[in-house]
Amino acid sequence: MAEAKVEDLGKHRVHFDSDNLKDDLESGHSVTYDRCDDVIFIKLGFLQVNHRYRVDLKLPVSLFDKGTTFHPSLESSNCNPNCRISTFAGVNHPEQDYFEMQIEFFAYKENLLREMVSIVNAKDSKEVIKLMIIARALGKGKGTPLLRSGIHCLGEEDPEESESDVPRFEKGD
Repeated sequence: MAEAKVEDLGKHRVHFDSDNLKDDLESGHSVTYDRCDDVIFIKLGFLQVNHRYRVDLKLPVSLFDKGTTFHPSLESSNCNPNCRISTFAGVNHPEQDYFEMQIEFFAYKENLLREMVSIVNAKDSKEVIKLMIIARALGKGKGTPLLRSGIHCLGEEDPEESESDVPRFEKGD
């Protein structure tokens, strides 16, 4: 009787649909976009604390009204030292179905990071769309994250370094 059970188990195999499996793997390696009212949530995934990143974004045209053009908001691009828009043309070309944008992002603390930048409609300055950049920063010794496509590490910054003009006192002085 035990032999019959072994034979039954040998006949059953798990099959995965290769198309679905490939889509699931690819979606985990790309930045995700969601829109809710006038805020677009951009999820970068896992990053490493005290590292600066260049993020190449391809914002889908479907997130915006048809035929609109944008430019970075001056207030948001200058005041946030941890997240700023590096380049953004604000116009999508007919053959493209996305807006290209490049941001510089600094993972300044461990755990969840949420940074806000804005873009403004070129024809109506009252129409401001906020981009909420979301990432989870892993602390030192917690592993090295697999960066999603379009995210490039520019380097690590010393957490002890400060842009302050106040001189630091060393132990023993």
